[in-house]
Amino acid sequence: MDRTYYREVTGSDWRRAFLYILAYSVMLITASALLLPENWLLWLAVIALGTYLLIVWHTENYAYQCSNCGKSFGISVITNLLGPNGGTRKYLKCPDCGKRSWARILAKRK
Repeated sequence: MDRTYYREVTGSDWRRAFLYILAYSVMLITASALLLPENWLLWLAVIALGTYLLIVWHTENYAYQCSNCGKSFGISVITNLLGPNGGTRKYLKCPDCGKRSWARILAKRK
């Protein structure tokens, strides 16, 4: 039985996310220096792949809690990419109550 539990986001979660974003930023700067302007198409592919991997990681490790009914739920990679963000919240439609609200971020514990 696959059960996912949710917990509050801790300082170590924020530090890990910061390190991933920092590594992604270094990769972007390095790719820019090595590939631009001659290999701009490859540079674009590197950016797209890095962005995709970062979003997949976030989707697999974090969930949200509805501010209306309190239900905790995960979201898809597409929703994570396109959903409006507001700091530690994301504007989402709750799968339980069906209402849209600013859902609070939670960490997944598997």
